[in-house]
Amino acid sequence: MADYALLVDGDRVARAGSEDEVRAWLAKYRQDHAEDDPSAAHVQIIERGAFAWLTGGKLVDSERFR
Repeated sequence: MADYALLVDGDRVARAGSEDEVRAWLAKYRQDHAEDDPSAAHVQIIERGAFAWLTGGKLVDSERFR
C-alpha cells in the first residue's frame, strides 16, 4: 500500500495515506488558491511505496486525482 507526499514548489506540505485523501487535499488546495494557482500547477505528488526510503518515491501526474 502506497502513501503520498504532497509538495508545493518542492517543499513537502502534507502527507496522505490514500488516493481519496490526496483528492480531498488537492480539492481544498485548489479552492484555497483559486486566485493564484487554480490549476494547482505548483503541486507535486510523490507516491511512496515500500522502498521509498531507498528510491525516494515516484512522481505521479496530478490529473490522476481530479
